[in-house]
Amino acid sequence: MRRLWPVLAMALALPVMAAGGWLAWRLTETLQEQRQAVLHSFRLGEATRSLLSSVQDAESGQRGFILTERPAYLAPYELAQSELPRHVARLRALAEGPAQQARFERLERLVAEKMAELADSLALTRNQGFAAGRALVQTDRGRELMLAIRALAEDMLAEQEAVLRLQVEATDRSEQRNLLLALGALSFALLLLALAAALLLRAGARLRRAQAALAANDAVLQATLDNIQDGVAAFDAGGALVASNHRFFELLGFPQALARNGTPYGALLAIDRRRESPLLDAPDTLRGPAGTGAQLSLSHAGRELELYRNPMPDGGFVLSCHDITRRAEAEATLRQAQKMEAVGQLTGGIAHDFNNLLQVVTANLDLLGRELGPDHAGRRYLGHAVSGVARGARLTTQLLAFARRQPLDPRVIHPGRLVQDMAELLRRTLGEPIAVEAVVSAGQWNTLADPGQLENALLNLALNARDAMPEGGRLTIEVGNAVLDDSYAATHLEVEAGEYVLIAVSDTGTGMPPEVMARAFELFFTTKEADRGTGLGLSQVYGFVKQSGGHVKLYSEPGQGTSVKLYLPRSRRTEEAAAQPAGPVVGGHETVLVVEDDEAVREAVVEMLQELGYRVLRAGHAEAALTVVSSGVNVDLLFTDVVMPGPIPTPEMVRRAQARLPGMKVLYTSGYTANAIIHGGRLDPDVQLLSKPYRRDDLARQVRAALGPARGAPAQ
Repeated sequence: MRRLWPVLAMALALPVMAAGGWLAWRLTETLQEQRQAVLHSFRLGEATRSLLSSVQDAESGQRGFILTERPAYLAPYELAQSELPRHVARLRALAEGPAQQARFERLERLVAEKMAELADSLALTRNQGFAAGRALVQTDRGRELMLAIRALAEDMLAEQEAVLRLQVEATDRSEQRNLLLALGALSFALLLLALAAALLLRAGARLRRAQAALAANDAVLQATLDNIQDGVAAFDAGGALVASNHRFFELLGFPQALARNGTPYGALLAIDRRRESPLLDAPDTLRGPAGTGAQLSLSHAGRELELYRNPMPDGGFVLSCHDITRRAEAEATLRQAQKMEAVGQLTGGIAHDFNNLLQVVTANLDLLGRELGPDHAGRRYLGHAVSGVARGARLTTQLLAFARRQPLDPRVIHPGRLVQDMAELLRRTLGEPIAVEAVVSAGQWNTLADPGQLENALLNLALNARDAMPEGGRLTIEVGNAVLDDSYAATHLEVEAGEYVLIAVSDTGTGMPPEVMARAFELFFTTKEADRGTGLGLSQVYGFVKQSGGHVKLYSEPGQGTSVKLYLPRSRRTEEAAAQPAGPVVGGHETVLVVEDDEAVREAVVEMLQELGYRVLRAGHAEAALTVVSSGVNVDLLFTDVVMPGPIPTPEMVRRAQARLPGMKVLYTSGYTANAIIHGGRLDPDVQLLSKPYRRDDLARQVRAALGPARGAPAQ
């Protein structure tokens, strides 16, 4: 009998288990029906909301286009227009029952009317402009249709929710009845259910942890993308956007509204193809094989960009965009600096030898002029020769200015007063057809600059302006204060942010096309006829301003005139006294030691100094000069060339000589000084320099200034 207990138990358990199984099956069927009902309701609601969202997107695109008349704003409208048929078809398939079908047909008619109303307003805006489109919108027909669509959609959703609620309630009652019937039959399954529940809980916990980790990884990825300087956009195999950062859309000029996952690549292409120069699909290399990366260098909105396309394992691709503007500017600045260094080295060597030759010529011309009587017939030819020497000296000065190698003697000046003083001179120089106006702002700052070179720069700009106004016009010189901030400096690598004095020279002339503007400051570049321009004027201005620590900006349009803006660093020091006008030429009786390696220059200078009454000693190099100083003879002034051959540099020779004769004055001369007495483009403190070539009167005044007032020496 005990053996039958298991059999009886099994016999009793089998029908119970069968009944429990049948009840479980019925419960499963009920749950499946409920799930299908919920799923159907959810799909119907989703389809209704998608339809409503597309209509709203279309209306947003319409409003944006009417307000701005920019085709880019039609992207949402066009996207909605392409998606609406799919939403309508899906909703038609989901609608059940005559009432719901009737509501759907009414909704379909309202949507069609709404889209027609949107199309009409867009057509009016395209053809007749904003006012016409706005007038149609203000009829409120579109608003009424939208309200009706929204109300009908809400009714459909509410009805479906009510049906779903009734179904859920009926299912709940059935579940309770079946559950009570199955409690006895399936009581032994509680342990299994408990075990299953435990397993489900564990799986749910693992799922939540995985979802949290995935969300954290997504957040880290997005934060990383948002904090890199490159633009990045990843698209899946279907061309849908799956990851991006705002920098990508900013660099390539796409609306930020498209920076959302799911945006099709085609939407970007549609915008890109409307540009004059497409960025995304213009080159074949960027559309190249999916298995290889591709790179493209391009320019867009003032930026230099590199665009890369690389494949992803799932068949998608990644576009990355790198802004190389600063690198390109740095490379251009480096090339310019290397060119300037090469020109400077070449110019320096030429200037030294050429100015020595000019010095020999001009000195002998001055000596010859004193031999000829005032009425001598040869004076006319002598004047031509002197003018030729002066032109040669100006040419050398302009070359040194462009190479930023000219010796500057900067002083604290008030640029407003300098410009006002020059205005009358410019009126006489430019002639009556050119109206000259000087405008100086109140509270004008001072600047540290060489006043003579600044006047020369303004004169060069004025002469260029005159040539650009053959029929006459207006030349305006404005002086004001300017602050160049960090953002400006970031886009102009050679500029330091700070306070500047601004001098703007503007004309109403013919202006320049872009290709001429790009080369305006190049050495020897000119658009004038061969006998009217050397191509050195603007180059000299550019070199002077750069050597003074400033910045030059050129603005011009054909037919609109030209404006050249000079930015010179502000000085907070008080203005220095202006140099006194040159007085009469005065000689003297002091002893001058002339140190010059060029024999012809040395002999001519010695003769001019002797003619002025000075006692002159001579030396051909630094060692010979130190020998003279060490001999015990008194030397009042050491007049020395800066650049000479030999083992002892000129500054070292001067230092030793002044150590032997502490009261001895020093006057330097050179055709090109390199870095011996000039640092940072400026003369060292307390250094006096007479640049070659110089005239006899220049020599007399500079020597006299170095020695101090003469005692009883006659004017010559």
